[in-house]
Amino acid sequence: MAFKKTVQEKLQTKLNTLAQYEAISDNESLYQVGDDVLLQVSDTELVYGKTRFSPTSTSPLWEDNYSVTLVLSHKNLTLVNSNPINPPKGAKNVFEVFKSLGNTIERIYIGHESNSINGNEIYITKALYETINRINREEGKDKKVRVFNRVVPYMNSEFGLDTTEIEVERDYSLLLDKILASGEFTQEDIIAFTDSLESGESSKVVIEKHINKQTEWLIDTIEEILDIDRLTKPKVKEIGSDKFKYTKVSITGPEHLMEKVLSDYGQYSIFGVPALLNTDKYVIHEGSSRSQFDLILINHLGDIEIVELKRPDQYLFDYGNGRGKFYPSKDLAIAISQTERYITAIHKDNDDEYLIVGKKIREFINDEIGNTMFVESIRPKALIVIGSWKKLSKDYDQLSDSVKAKVSKEDYDNDCLQAYKELQHSLKNIKILTYSELLENARTRLELNKE
Repeated sequence: MAFKKTVQEKLQTKLNTLAQYEAISDNESLYQVGDDVLLQVSDTELVYGKTRFSPTSTSPLWEDNYSVTLVLSHKNLTLVNSNPINPPKGAKNVFEVFKSLGNTIERIYIGHESNSINGNEIYITKALYETINRINREEGKDKKVRVFNRVVPYMNSEFGLDTTEIEVERDYSLLLDKILASGEFTQEDIIAFTDSLESGESSKVVIEKHINKQTEWLIDTIEEILDIDRLTKPKVKEIGSDKFKYTKVSITGPEHLMEKVLSDYGQYSIFGVPALLNTDKYVIHEGSSRSQFDLILINHLGDIEIVELKRPDQYLFDYGNGRGKFYPSKDLAIAISQTERYITAIHKDNDDEYLIVGKKIREFINDEIGNTMFVESIRPKALIVIGSWKKLSKDYDQLSDSVKAKVSKEDYDNDCLQAYKELQHSLKNIKILTYSELLENARTRLELNKE
């Protein structure tokens, strides 16, 4: 399996550049010059004090008026300087803006999830941070142009130089940001604006940026769900209402929430398929409930893949204390058994006993998408999505002391990963993925599309 570099791995690549400065010492994630601590690194933040380091200056150490904390994420890493011992350069512009409003600022948190002020601390999102710095750059150019144009007459009269005034090129996207921030521009206005775009490269850029923004939101939101250790029914009802505007009564549990989210938002951004069907119905066999499909995917070749969605907070493996082996958890074993039955049901798509809303399976699918695609179901495949990367098995710390005495944490983690890989490759027509891997695949497609 190929996994994307973690935030910490990417950060370490940047921090390795500090090795070129002999004055900087690294002591357990503390980077300092002499006794002065310049940077403290944790798994979630880069914490800068007020001391700055300029290696080419006569006096390399100097004091600033504020401290900075950068919240670590894949997106926020783009703000880290080429010399990461100092905070992002644009922090000074943010400081000056709030200082001019009469605020006493001690620390700026950059890349936060929302914008707020808490006493002497400023919390600012990456988007607003970048907007303030774009405005600052444009105003700086504007000032230089105004000064130059006022000096032009003297260049003509005193030096006989033939000069013409310069016009500044404005970033009208910033003007649009200002209009949106003012609240005077409605969603309907945006729709009317995009509808007026002519087809072509410019419109393609607008549409792609909107799709990318929607995909980033979806990936980040689902990752927030994966971070919750135990998903209760009240909790998922609250998430469905708050994040996706579903009515609470329409959410029956964690699996159902994921089914609704992936059905409504995941066809292109998560699964990347031209057709996704959520039957939300039972396949009937002799009048009783026999199988239920969560999702049916149709790929670009017209092949069928059925998707069985399980809870994102379930473990994939249990650990046999006696023999010291990992084996599929009850939930995963049931999912595999169910999925085998689903494959058989679709394979018998001409059998009158297997019906969806009173229709044979092939008839049902063709009624849904037959006018657009040709569907082939000679030997359909299946995908089970369950758990997350941190939920392959119980955490080592949760094991009993007697079990810990028999196996080290390193062996426990490695054996679990090996068991997962072996299971993935042992099933002929069934693929098993965690929700984490599903999102990672989607994020990789998103980044490739951007490039």
